[in-house]
Amino acid sequence: MKLTEREVNKDVPVMVFNGDMIQYGVIIGSSDNLIGILLNTGDYIDAPANKVRKLHKFSK
Repeated sequence: MKLTEREVNKDVPVMVFNGDMIQYGVIIGSSDNLIGILLNTGDYIDAPANKVRKLHKFSK
């Protein structure tokens, strides 16, 4: 997953497919094919890029 120029230094909300569970969080870093995600629960996980989907923020 590649971040666009506008997304750098911003919170990018994502959805992670982890087995039978779907978890939500924000991207805090990436390396090779792994993405570091801070989950809404406060936990940190490294997830493969093919298990992560970006969510769109709705503007007010």
